[in-house]
Amino acid sequence: MKINCLLDTSVWSEALRRKNNSLKSENTYLYHLIQNEENIFITGVIIQELLSGIKNEKTFLELKEILLNFEIIEPEMEDYIFAANLQNKMSAKGIQATTVDLLLVSIALRRNYYLLSYDKDFTFISKHTELKLLSFESYLKRK
Repeated sequence: MKINCLLDTSVWSEALRRKNNSLKSENTYLYHLIQNEENIFITGVIIQELLSGIKNEKTFLELKEILLNFEIIEPEMEDYIFAANLQNKMSAKGIQATTVDLLLVSIALRRNYYLLSYDKDFTFISKHTELKLLSFESYLKRK
């Protein structure tokens, strides 16, 4: 059964921006998701994060074309409101998270998607929400 996966910057970066890796690198999370034809989603803010800092125009355009091949989720007003409420709740529990991270959590929660990331901050958030995280190791065991 295919899973709906919202990928954080860290999962994309592993395959697209780190030396010696590509979409064909079998040691990356993204490679396995593509091979298993999972439903992979990206947001505009993740595209912005991944493209920021790329000085070579050719590399920038190549990466842009790769990213635009995936399904893009545009946040709705309710995602922003949910994220703000979530930020207030997390702050009350002493958990700090960025605005972007909480928007990703909101998008994943409201759509019942898995959030895939190497960022441990999401682990703290998941202990206080219904957020579904799926580590690379756990994913490989499922298959």
